[in-house]
Amino acid sequence: MRSSLAILGFSALMMLTGAYAAEAPEYGTTPRAVGEQHLRDLQGILLAQSPYPNSLRPEVDAAPPFPRLANCYAAQLTPDSTEKDLDEIARYDLLIGGVWCNWADPEHQRRITEKMAALRQRNPRIVIVDFSASAPYHDTKDAAFPANGWLLQPDGRHISGWPGTEMTNLTHSDVLDFLAERSLASVRDRGFDGSFVDSMGSGFDTWACNIEHHDPYQVDADHDGQPDPRGQLDAAWTAAKTDLARRSRERLGSKPVFMANQAGDWGAPFLNGILLEDYLDQVLDAGADWDWAFSEYRRWCRQARQPNVTTLVSSSGVEPPYDAWRTLAPAARDELLERGRTRLDRMRFGLTTTLMDDGHFAYDLHTRWRGQRWWYPEYDVPLGYPRAPAVRQEDGTWRREFDGGTVVANPTALDVVVPFPDRHRDASSDRVGTRFLIPGRDGRILLPSEEAERPGTLPDPQPLLVFSGSESVVERGDRVLVRLPGLAALFDAQGRLLLLSDGRRTLAENVQVVLVRDEAWRNLGYTECSHRVTGPSTVEFSGRRCEGGVTVAYVARVEVGLSGVAVAYRFELFTDARLHTTRLQCDFPVRVFADGAFRSGDTTGRLPPDRAPQPVLAERLRDVSLTTGAGAPLAVSMSGDAALVDERHYGVNGYRLGHVPAYGEMKTGTVWTCAIRIGSPSPPR
Repeated sequence: MRSSLAILGFSALMMLTGAYAAEAPEYGTTPRAVGEQHLRDLQGILLAQSPYPNSLRPEVDAAPPFPRLANCYAAQLTPDSTEKDLDEIARYDLLIGGVWCNWADPEHQRRITEKMAALRQRNPRIVIVDFSASAPYHDTKDAAFPANGWLLQPDGRHISGWPGTEMTNLTHSDVLDFLAERSLASVRDRGFDGSFVDSMGSGFDTWACNIEHHDPYQVDADHDGQPDPRGQLDAAWTAAKTDLARRSRERLGSKPVFMANQAGDWGAPFLNGILLEDYLDQVLDAGADWDWAFSEYRRWCRQARQPNVTTLVSSSGVEPPYDAWRTLAPAARDELLERGRTRLDRMRFGLTTTLMDDGHFAYDLHTRWRGQRWWYPEYDVPLGYPRAPAVRQEDGTWRREFDGGTVVANPTALDVVVPFPDRHRDASSDRVGTRFLIPGRDGRILLPSEEAERPGTLPDPQPLLVFSGSESVVERGDRVLVRLPGLAALFDAQGRLLLLSDGRRTLAENVQVVLVRDEAWRNLGYTECSHRVTGPSTVEFSGRRCEGGVTVAYVARVEVGLSGVAVAYRFELFTDARLHTTRLQCDFPVRVFADGAFRSGDTTGRLPPDRAPQPVLAERLRDVSLTTGAGAPLAVSMSGDAALVDERHYGVNGYRLGHVPAYGEMKTGTVWTCAIRIGSPSPPR
């Protein structure tokens, strides 16, 4: 079901949240007695010491069953919400923002209080947290914001943040007090169950600076007239966000929910969980490691304060303009929303990943336009509570048993067949059977059934992308599977090697050439991509890489032999450019290679199971032999000297072999090449 009201986006949300202080510097006119009673109610609730702690409100006996669903930023509970709106919104277990009100208007405030009470009557377990503030940027129209709180450049100019905002200087104590007071006001004066603070990730928020137009900038946070080094900013902003979390929790007390968008481990003592915004989008669209994203999610499900509201929010990957709700015609908006709503594989992948632990799940269009009230049959499945923790299977899938059925998430890129001894029903397709195909980067909720076997509404994709088969090259949509003796390599439409598998384990993944234009590490995007099978064991990928006025044409030629798969790359620059780096890289999963070893000539070493003290494990490597923790060998050759890095230092759960073939100032027409071969140390007999 799609709400016709879902036409506000994040920029509008920020302007409304900022206006709330500008219009009502005293944080509204709710009678203080009402706010104080609400706070006393929250403070007086005892949480049960169990894996499923009690809710915030004493009349609720237990935390919600599964699946637990959230709506991020734009559920649009307003003083004018209809009964239909309330019915739709009440289906969620957690609202993160999305409550619109002119808090300076007593009548508006009275009506929104009634609407929030009506929600709680419909769903006593619902938790409503206010989008109280964003740490790194704020609405420029808010007269209550400290006058000295804006982040300046050495020449005194401000720096833009999200559209309609400017960057804030978190080294100023007045700014931290202002933000912490907004969290308190959300609970004390407005009746929320808690507060949400956006953009609390560790370090300085470079991604937000001039995000819409990408104009160059420098930061002078200490007002000495000189640009501040990035390391200094990262340390100062992490310390400031830690202090903001502490100040906010001190004001709120122990019981109200306090949630942030991301946070380092420093946030755990103060937070009831975090929002992992678009982590799975990074996996699906940017080659990030699913194990890393999942481990971050699981860690926060365990380490945050109770009640834990840790949430994974995934998007459709359909990117709208920043102001789609204002700049697009209604028909164009509807088409955009429908494309996002129907990308069901992304929704299922996010939902089943979330169900591998105890958090909440949200799915919507994009980070630029959150909060659609889309509803899917999988959301209504009565799973109840889990019987045990999730377990990784030998085929690479993850499985978790619930009172009501089995949830399977397939984070691998290959299709997997999951068998059962008795009949089950697929909640997504209504198919009843004993064997279910789960495509790569997808998932299923499978329920015990006594019904007769029947086909479902989702046909299995054809041809199958599975390890075994007679054809050496298999094409399906935007994927190309290359089979060789004892191994299979899966490529995407851009020519990136997603994984190399021996049928049981992923031996190598994320093989690609990263082209970075500047120190901000913006990787050149792909366009005009195509591929063609040029022989029984060869495939050629081609296209262009573009970003910020830089254009590079590329060709990647894949050849399969008895001993492995080789990829040769050729790049030609179509514009003058300064490339910060080009890097041919290949990742080896920690889960497979931990406690293994590597050798290159006279250089040998161990692949540490725990993160190494320093990132670089070895340098000047060409022909490298690696062994897994179980002793299985793998041979890798690169066209230039490479470094082996423990990439866990940078958020990737792998050992990365990387070679830099070119960088620096380059002229139009410059050509460079590089190559990699991965496979068995010697051809099989």
